[in-house]
Amino acid sequence: MNNVSVPHITQSAADHFRLVSASLPGDSKVLELRTNAMERFVAKGFPLKSDEEYKYSGTEKILKDEILWTTEIAPERVIDFDTIRNLHKDALHVFFVNGELIEQASDINALQNKLVICTLKNAAYDHAEVFNKYYGKNVVGFDDAFAQLNTAMACNGLLIHVPEGLIIEKPIQINHIGYANNQSFYQQHHLIIADKGASVNIIENYISNDQSDAYFNNQVNEIFIAENAQVKYYQLQNENKQVVHINATQVHQEQSSYFDTNTITIGSAWLRNNLNIKLNGLHCETHLNGLQILSGQQHVDNHTLVDHQMPHCNSNQLYKGILKDKGTGVFNGKIFVRRDAQKTNAYQSSKNMLMSDDATMNTKPQLEIYADDVKCSHGSSTGQIDKNALFYLRSRALSEDKARTLLLHAFAIEVIEKINIASYRSYIENIIEQRFE
Repeated sequence: MNNVSVPHITQSAADHFRLVSASLPGDSKVLELRTNAMERFVAKGFPLKSDEEYKYSGTEKILKDEILWTTEIAPERVIDFDTIRNLHKDALHVFFVNGELIEQASDINALQNKLVICTLKNAAYDHAEVFNKYYGKNVVGFDDAFAQLNTAMACNGLLIHVPEGLIIEKPIQINHIGYANNQSFYQQHHLIIADKGASVNIIENYISNDQSDAYFNNQVNEIFIAENAQVKYYQLQNENKQVVHINATQVHQEQSSYFDTNTITIGSAWLRNNLNIKLNGLHCETHLNGLQILSGQQHVDNHTLVDHQMPHCNSNQLYKGILKDKGTGVFNGKIFVRRDAQKTNAYQSSKNMLMSDDATMNTKPQLEIYADDVKCSHGSSTGQIDKNALFYLRSRALSEDKARTLLLHAFAIEVIEKINIASYRSYIENIIEQRFE
């Protein structure tokens, strides 16, 4: 590919922003924030392999054609929302198709009255104080071109605001369905705010039709967790193998808050997950888990950063990968412990299994510690299936395929078991079992 197309697309994005900026949600201060984000994006440009943070995931190959910045729902598509809902009956479902909320199919009216859940467009008018206060605040200091581009241009997405003390019993499942036109570029931006003592469980489910054209999905999630609040946030990334998916999740935690996340990746052609967490209060707890199962020529890059800013906080990370064919995985995890963050406990582990000679896994665990009274560790391992274990199972009358499947399931289950919503965990187990068949 000719590299000149990348700066050409950068300029195309800037030109489109000038056309639509006045109509984007938010007041004058939000517009200023959007404009600054676009300026940062243009200055930085799309990341190439020469950028350290995208060393293994340069965008030269995925930015080879013109991009359609406008989005619309594909006409005359019949979508069976009930089938999707029935796969996880214990959740309240919200449906997006090609980035647009399908309100009549969603369970918004079944949610508790005090809970606010609405589109960004409605949030900018009906909940302006909250929207203008939080939109883009977690992204300002994040030096990533895709996140800045989304913050500048996003007009779709949700505001989910859980008021003080409110506990939402049922998980809220946001279903993103892609039936896209070729090279469409969708940008959603979610604001998830849990006030003091609140609790909410959120699931994001990304799916697309196998016959859908290639499209880009560039999403930002800003999660704000107040004192003593809890958020469990899970993702299933299962789009078809033509999709390019970039996902940035920015989390801000206050004192004694709890955050748990688990990302299961089995779809997309090229996928990048950025997960950045700031522990900004005493006694915060956070858990990051992920599982990727790759085949064909899939490329998945997981980047995590846990920023311990205050004392007496705990974080745990466990990421696993199963790669076959020419699948390529990346894990770059960083634990940052600031000078004042004494009594920090932070652990990180990346474990990967290569099922073919052509599969590749790149891992880079990092510790950056400026406090002296901490317990921190990281580890990484990449290998192949245990031949002794395979031989043992075959000696117990299992076929080679069944023995291999059993070992892969045992490897993956450690991540799946960390999902703290029983109904969703069962749903994921069924999907993973089908993947191993």
